[in-house]
Amino acid sequence: MTMKSNRRISVKLERVSKSYNGTRVLNEVSLQIEVGEFYVIMGPNGSGKSTLLSIIAGTNPLDSGHVEIHGHNLGKDDSDAKCVIGYVPQDNFCSSFLTGRENLEYFAGLLGFSKLQVRERIERVLEMMQLLPHADKRVANYSGGMRKKLEVATALLGDAKVLLLDEPSTGLDPNVRKEFLSLLREISEEGTTILLVTHIGEDAESASKVGFMVDGRIIIEDSPENLKEMACLESKVLVDALPRSQELLEILASLDEDCIVAENGESLEVFTHSPMELIPKIAHSLQNAGFKLNGIETRPPSLEDVFYHLTEVSIRGEAT
Repeated sequence: MTMKSNRRISVKLERVSKSYNGTRVLNEVSLQIEVGEFYVIMGPNGSGKSTLLSIIAGTNPLDSGHVEIHGHNLGKDDSDAKCVIGYVPQDNFCSSFLTGRENLEYFAGLLGFSKLQVRERIERVLEMMQLLPHADKRVANYSGGMRKKLEVATALLGDAKVLLLDEPSTGLDPNVRKEFLSLLREISEEGTTILLVTHIGEDAESASKVGFMVDGRIIIEDSPENLKEMACLESKVLVDALPRSQELLEILASLDEDCIVAENGESLEVFTHSPMELIPKIAHSLQNAGFKLNGIETRPPSLEDVFYHLTEVSIRGEAT
């Protein structure tokens, strides 16, 4: 007896490929995202994330493969598929010269809604994105976070069942990013499928499922918690010491045979299976070598750490 699955698939990709000028950008990507799932594709710039998202949005033709959106075949039932999609690309598209409400009125007009429908829908999305107090301010006076919320609001005007977001938190400070991602999580919990692509690990922490993308392929996917368990990483040790030098890196790397040292901004990150045992060794060795130790602490592994461990590809500091 065959058991039927109760899962409802919102976005389905089968062996999607895309090349530019003979260079393969997407390499037979297959993916299934359930209704109401908050799915994040995480990878370095140039890995094919934005290209994949634009294909799903129907703004970029694929070379081969198959895409279904809520059962509609993209390429055959284009109008039906696109009717359920809200797409927020990287570049800002709302006018700075108009108010938030005026921007929404303009986009609602493009969708063909009546005046009564426009009023109701605009109030709904403004409230959903916590923008009602700022609706009649010019967008030129919006913060980066408010502008991004407005663009998501425009994508939701048409009752989108699938929301596609391309690097939406780039440029947002950590607190605004956290609030914005919390809003997205609420939207997904209400039944809207969200597919977000990013190179920022914090964006993926709120996801129900994360796919790691490298060189045009999704090489592994799971929940953030399961990916962290899979990597078997212990907490990392953050070391702030001066002067920064090759000698400093070599000392830290030599303290334990499983040590991996990475530079990250003002501090050095030391990955080891025994972080608490390593801390006194670090303090003793650096002080004896004449280094000034300004601080040392442990932190749990991030999804960026997990990405690097499982793919051996750096996700930080890459140019677009």
